[in-house]
Amino acid sequence: MIYRRLGKTDLQVSVVGFGGIPIQRIDASSTEKVVNRAIELGINFFDTARGYTDSEEKLRCSN
Repeated sequence: MIYRRLGKTDLQVSVVGFGGIPIQRIDASSTEKVVNRAIELGINFFDTARGYTDSEEKLRCSN
């Protein structure tokens, strides 16, 4: 996986991100499998938003 520095921080993020919109179409168990595989492949940038119905809950995001 290729990583790039995030802005002026020292954080390195994968150039391939994981979008949260499709997560709303699968169950929590499937979400866990997909997310774990993404992490195994080196993805560390996950995008989600409140407007994506239950994707934040499935990705275990919090304020």
